[in-house]
Amino acid sequence: MQPVSSAANGYVYKQLRRLGLSDALALETAPLVKVQAHDAGKRLWTKGAEVGHWMFIIQGLVSASVPTTNSESTPISIYGRGAWFGEQSIINRKPSFADYVCLTGTEVLTLPAARFDHLFVNEPNFARFVAKLMAWRVQKTSETLTLMKLGNPCMRVVMGLAQFAEALAYHSDRPPTVGFGEGVEIPISQNTLASLCGVSRTLFSEYVQQLAQHGWLKLSYGKLEILSITAWHAFARRQREDNLNTLNASIQDLLALLKAANTPP
Repeated sequence: MQPVSSAANGYVYKQLRRLGLSDALALETAPLVKVQAHDAGKRLWTKGAEVGHWMFIIQGLVSASVPTTNSESTPISIYGRGAWFGEQSIINRKPSFADYVCLTGTEVLTLPAARFDHLFVNEPNFARFVAKLMAWRVQKTSETLTLMKLGNPCMRVVMGLAQFAEALAYHSDRPPTVGFGEGVEIPISQNTLASLCGVSRTLFSEYVQQLAQHGWLKLSYGKLEILSITAWHAFARRQREDNLNTLNASIQDLLALLKAANTPP
């Protein structure tokens, strides 16, 4: 673990201020923050281990994955650049519920759990930030559980991709209340994305190929780019606001909904 260099102090200070810390408290806390760099495949924590730090992704992607009986892991969520993670285990004082694995080369900031606890108990603005973060993640988890329990494979893939785009574009820390750019790149394999969507690699490939043919995705080796991201944003929002969730739609139905979401009112 590396100490934060003087050149990086300003970056750390800026991130701490975004958490609601005062100028003085951010300056006091900054020296406790360290930098770690990890290769793809590195486990930051294993399931059942103590979570000793709250982490922030400077660069890279991290998945929360659950070990399965075939000695492999099934990813259940991903965190991208700008995301904090690990707060659930620290607040609950429970071991990690999953393996946290670097999907790509990753660089993180680490804040000791003891300091996180102190800030959470004593600093209302910090506690408010963490509460909003956790509330949004609970909503995302509820959506995922609904899709996995009731949604057909096609809906899992399309809505799952919309969720990944939101997580990466919004740093997994707030609901979609600001506009997206034109596209969001997901630089991980289709095998991993298929697992995150709860479908087979074959079904995932079938649906993403059709989405790509209609201009909603761009596929290349080892990564996938979601295009016309404002339409995906509107599509996901309408799914949340609709009184009757469309959980058994065909790919044609979902292509039509994406097209409608891309049409100005």
